[in-house]
Amino acid sequence: MGLKLNILQKISGLIVLLVWAGCGTQKDRVFFNGLEAGMVLDSVYWNEAKIRKGDQISINIASLNPAIDQIINTASSISGQGGDAGYFVSEKGFIFLPRVGNLRVDGMTYAQLTDTLQTLFSEYTKSPIVSVRLVNFKIIVLGEVRTQGVLRFSTPNVDIYHAIGMAGGLTDFGKGIRVLLIRQTDSSRIVHRLDLSDPAIIGSNVYQLQSGDLLYVEANSAKQTTTSITWQFIPIITGGMSLLTTLLFLIPRN
Repeated sequence: MGLKLNILQKISGLIVLLVWAGCGTQKDRVFFNGLEAGMVLDSVYWNEAKIRKGDQISINIASLNPAIDQIINTASSISGQGGDAGYFVSEKGFIFLPRVGNLRVDGMTYAQLTDTLQTLFSEYTKSPIVSVRLVNFKIIVLGEVRTQGVLRFSTPNVDIYHAIGMAGGLTDFGKGIRVLLIRQTDSSRIVHRLDLSDPAIIGSNVYQLQSGDLLYVEANSAKQTTTSITWQFIPIITGGMSLLTTLLFLIPRN
């Protein structure tokens, strides 16, 4: 009985050792490497977001004609594609507005669309005040972050660090130098490889994210190595444990 207990203790110790090895080690991840106190970065100017095909736009009007206001605002509150309320920008870049009809908005900034709508609605009502905003700004974050999935924002001014922070930050195996940004254009997808420890990213054209961007944080070499070794030895260890367990029952009792 004492021999069996001793063998079981050794087997348990082996399991604990395997689990500990599989956890890997956490290395410090340094963002903005090289920045010092008092250092002034180049000014960061947000590029004014432009309306794109597939966007869902909320349009609201307040004027001296409540009837017109109700028509426009009611149509804007109806859920469109994906369950988001607002006017959907078609594949040809148009939205359909009551009284106005089809209006091409693809490529406009939100300020330009606001000015255009105030001019158009002035034909039907006096002193219209128009507000326009994007309601389906989404970023997809996958890989070594604590919360993978689709992130929704109420503003188009979202940077890459904001998105990763909203995803809970990097996991123990996340490596900032190996982050992929996949950006959809009208005709293709463009892949950028990013180093989040480099402060120069703040002035780059990928610092400000666009709706529909996909961020993928790759695992560092520690996880890749640990995972590979663990899966190589698991069959050997489980087979050995099964053999030892069988032998225990074959040992005669004294």
